[in-house]
Amino acid sequence: MICSYQYIPVSNLQNSAEWYAKHFGFKVIVEDPLYLELRTESGIRIMLIPKENNITSHMNYSNGPQAAYGFVVSNVDAVYKKLIEQGVEVGKISNYQGTSFGFQDPDGNVIELWGDYPVSE
Repeated sequence: MICSYQYIPVSNLQNSAEWYAKHFGFKVIVEDPLYLELRTESGIRIMLIPKENNITSHMNYSNGPQAAYGFVVSNVDAVYKKLIEQGVEVGKISNYQGTSFGFQDPDGNVIELWGDYPVSE
């Protein structure tokens, strides 16, 4: 079995853990002085690490930030609407090879959510 995780640099580990719990159902699994490991019931893992300087978890291009990773959700439109209602900064919905949109966490990390992600045959 192969699992994955993502490092996300944040300015406050506890506040960010609460934010990811509120909006996406993550729960703290491991508390370490250097990081917090969070997981969802479906097994998605993220590692919140202390932010140093201007490090982000996304790529910065001349035409704007691009998420370095994303998560697949079952109903991207419902999640999009929910995040807007909760005051989360979200980008426009894109329909390029599946429906997706990016959002920013409180530290400005850009993350992408996908619905109907293309499946290879």
